[in-house]
Amino acid sequence: MPKEDRSSFILQGFEPSAVRLKRKLRLILNKNLRRDKISDKNVTFSEFIFYSAIFITVTIISILSHMSQDAFNADRCIRRLLVNKLELDTVTKTHDFWQYLDRFNEELYSNIVEWKESTNNSKEQFNHQILLSNENFVLGIPRLRQIRVDDTHCQIIKDLSVRPIRCYAPYHKSKEYRDKFITVTGFQYEYTSPKITAALELLNAYGPYDTGGFIYHFRPTKDLNDKAIINLKKSAWLDLSTRAIFIELIYFNPNIELLTSINILFEFLTTGTVQVRDFFYTVPINSFFFGRKKLLGIFQILFNLFYIIFAFYYVGKIAEHRLWFIMSSFWNLYDLGLLILFTISFYFDIKFLMYISQTLKCFSIPKNDIFKELIYFIETQINRIDLQAYIAAAVLIRLLRYLPHFSNLIANLLDVFYKSIKNSLGFLFLFFLIFMSFVIFATFHYGDELYEFHTFALTSYTLIRCTLGQFEYDRAYRVSPTWTPIFYMVYVCVVFFVLLNLLVAVVNEAYVLGKQEQKQIEDDLQEEYIHGSNNEGLNAFRRSRRPLLQAAFIRQINRFLNFFLNKSIDLNDNTDVRTDDQDDEISLDEKQTIIVEKLQKTLLNDGYNKNVIEKFLQRLLLNNDNDDDDNDIFLFQMEENKTIKILYDEFKIFNNQYENYS
Repeated sequence: MPKEDRSSFILQGFEPSAVRLKRKLRLILNKNLRRDKISDKNVTFSEFIFYSAIFITVTIISILSHMSQDAFNADRCIRRLLVNKLELDTVTKTHDFWQYLDRFNEELYSNIVEWKESTNNSKEQFNHQILLSNENFVLGIPRLRQIRVDDTHCQIIKDLSVRPIRCYAPYHKSKEYRDKFITVTGFQYEYTSPKITAALELLNAYGPYDTGGFIYHFRPTKDLNDKAIINLKKSAWLDLSTRAIFIELIYFNPNIELLTSINILFEFLTTGTVQVRDFFYTVPINSFFFGRKKLLGIFQILFNLFYIIFAFYYVGKIAEHRLWFIMSSFWNLYDLGLLILFTISFYFDIKFLMYISQTLKCFSIPKNDIFKELIYFIETQINRIDLQAYIAAAVLIRLLRYLPHFSNLIANLLDVFYKSIKNSLGFLFLFFLIFMSFVIFATFHYGDELYEFHTFALTSYTLIRCTLGQFEYDRAYRVSPTWTPIFYMVYVCVVFFVLLNLLVAVVNEAYVLGKQEQKQIEDDLQEEYIHGSNNEGLNAFRRSRRPLLQAAFIRQINRFLNFFLNKSIDLNDNTDVRTDDQDDEISLDEKQTIIVEKLQKTLLNDGYNKNVIEKFLQRLLLNNDNDDDDNDIFLFQMEENKTIKILYDEFKIFNNQYENYS
C-alpha cells in the first residue's frame, strides 16, 4: 500500500480529541431535550389500549343515553308553545306577568284527558291527565313558587325615612324571607322549606335562588284555576317584597323515554322591571338495563369494571412507590384527577339506582305533587350527563401522552404547542391588560345605552366579536358620534394588527426552535450509533428514531399477518412489506455500487471536478476492501439517502483539502 494511502487508512477511524469533546458536550447539553426519548420506556402499548377503551366506552354511553337530536326536538317543541306562542319575552312589568299566567293557564288545560276509575269502595272517580303537544304527559300538577326578601335588610336615607316608603334589598339567601306573611286583604301564606319543596337551584340576574318558597299548586281544571289566579291577584300575593316567581312543571315523553323539567323564572328586579328566563332540563331514564336500550347497560357495567381495574392499579402503584409516585410525573397526578372523576361517576350511578324505582312508580300511580320524587332523579341525571362529558374530554387529553409515540410529526407539533404556551404567557398577560382597558372604557361609556355593553362579561364578548369582524358600529355611533370612530379605530389597530400578529410571531419562533432542537437530537443520536461501540449500526439507529408505540403497533399487526396471511412488516424499514416467498435483500456490494453511482451523478450535477470525484471514490472503495473497517460497512447499511448525505459531506471536506494542497 502506498505511503499516502496507508496514512489515510490509519487516520480514517481517528477522531480528534477536540471533536470528540465537542460531541460529548453537546450530548450533555441536550440531555433535557432528549428526556422524552429516555422516558419512552414508561409508555406501553397496553396503557394506550386501556385509555382508548375507556374513551370509546364513555363516548358510546353518552351517545346511547342522551340522544341530542330527540332532546333538542322535544325542547324546541315545548319552547315554541310556552315561550314563542305565549309571548314570554313581552313580560316586562307585573301586569304582564298576570297576563302571561292567564295565557299559560288557557294553553295548559286546552288538552286534557279524563277517565273514570273505580276505587276500593266501588265508587267511580274522574282522573285528569294534562297533555302538551299531544305526546308529552304532564306528571302531577304544575305549581308556582315565590321567593321573597325581608325589608329589614334595606335602609333608607335619613331624609326619606320620615316618609311612608319601604326599601327592599336585592335577593340573597341570607336576606330571604322565610316566615309566613299576610297580604293586605288578610290572606295568609305559609313558607315551605327546601326539604319539602324539592326544586332545582337556579340563578340569573340574582341568585342562586333557594329551593324553598311560597307554593301555589295549580287546580285540576281550567275553571278552578282561573278563579284561584284571580284570588291570588286580588289578595296581593305578588307585592314589592317579591323577588322571583317560578312556574314549574315536569312532563314525560314515552316515545323517546325522556323526562323534562320546565322552570320559567320571573325576576322582579330592584329597578322595577321584570326579567324572564326559561330553563329546560331534559334527561333520559335509560340506564343500567332500565328502559328499552339494553345495550347501554352493558357499556355502563364495562365502564365500572374499567374504573375498578384502574383504581386497583393506581392504589397498587402508590403502595409500591409511596406518595412519590404521584409527584414523580405530571401524568401520574393527572391520573389521580381521572380517578376522582371516575369515583364521582360511580357515586352518581349508585344514586341513580336509588331513585329509579320511585321515578318509575310516578309513571304508573297518578299523584299531584310529584316534585319530591322526580327532582332528585332529574338532578342526578343532569350531573351524570355532565360528568360523562368531562370524563370523555379528560381521557381524550390523557391520550395526548401517547400520540407523540406514534408519529414523529405529531411529537414535533405537540412540542411546538407546549413551547408556544410557555412563550406566550407574558404575551397573554400583556394582551389581558390592554384588552381589559378597552373593556372598562366601553362598559362605562356605552353601558347605559346599549345592552351588549352593560356588563363587563357582555362587553368582553362584544369586543371579541369585533376582533372577528362582527360588530354593530351604527348603534354605538348613535350613542357617541365623537368617541366611537376613535375607539374602534384604535381597538382594531392595537388588538388585531399588532397583538394578534405578535402572537403569530411567538408561535412561529417556537416552531423554528422546535425544528432546530429536533434536528440536533437526531444528529446526536446518529453520532452515538456511528461513533459509539454499538455494533447494531443501521438497525439500532432506525429503532431509536421509530416511535415506541408505532413499533409496538407494527408488532401486533405482524402477529395478525403471520397468523392469517403468512406476511409481516419489516420493523427496520417504513415502506417494505415482505413475504417468506420473496428473495432476500440485495447484498452489501450491490447496495454499495448503487450508492456510489448515485453519489457520482449528484456530484457531477453540482459541478464538481470529475478527477477529484474519481480520486475520492477510489479512496472510498479502497478503504472498504479492508475487512477490519467496520464503520464504513455500517455506513453502507444505513438508509440510502442518509448514506449519500454523509458521503456528500465527506466529499466537500476532501475537495477543500484537495484544493488547498493544489
